[in-house]
Amino acid sequence: MSVSRSPLFPALSFVSVILAGSAFYFSQQQPEPVPVQTQASFDPSGLEESISALRQEVMGIQTKLDSMGKTVSEKPGASTEPETEAKRVQLRAIEAERITAAVEAVMEERGVELAQDAQRRAKREEVGGRMTNWIGNARNKLPNLYEKITDKMELDPETEMAVEEILETSFETMTILSDELLNGDFPEGEEVQMIAEIQGEIRQEVGSLIGELDEVLNPAQMIQLGQIYSEEVDPRVGQGIVNNGNQGDSENEG
Repeated sequence: MSVSRSPLFPALSFVSVILAGSAFYFSQQQPEPVPVQTQASFDPSGLEESISALRQEVMGIQTKLDSMGKTVSEKPGASTEPETEAKRVQLRAIEAERITAAVEAVMEERGVELAQDAQRRAKREEVGGRMTNWIGNARNKLPNLYEKITDKMELDPETEMAVEEILETSFETMTILSDELLNGDFPEGEEVQMIAEIQGEIRQEVGSLIGELDEVLNPAQMIQLGQIYSEEVDPRVGQGIVNNGNQGDSENEG
């Protein structure tokens, strides 16, 4: 559709011609003395600007009409537009449902993963925290244990120093293991296995501690040390030291 075929175009063209002719006429006349208010009411440059603006507006209308005509000519028919738009709305709704379902599925799956991670972390903190506290508390009591050994056991300085070194080295190892249990970087999916393995290593270290003490002390000294250890540090490990001494006495009697 062209603006030249629109009823608006002849009127606009006629206005443009009249305004252009007026501007030419007034520009050719010699100015005569007129009242100040009349000179202020007429401005040829303003008229030219108005004509220019009117021409631009006409060109803009022409462009819009051409564009509308092109769009209409490309559509198969105006009657099919509502049906096409309805299909678009339906497709958007279906796509939105698919996206929502996918997002919910991912969120649900991620929620399960987060719950499992939290459960594993809680288990790890429970076991690791318990081990860390037990080892830390026992290690803090070692200085007092050494004083009791010196006061109650008649050990030569070399043996007494050997006992202290065994205890210090063993608890240093257990501290490292408990820290790994609590803060170590475990492979994904292997947390439970790694926790069990480190717990086993700590128990083995306690057994090694008792075995090394047995190498520098006789059975009677082991029993006496176990009793002091039970009172000053931990009853369970102390009882293990006592049991080792009793076993040595049984073997000697046999």
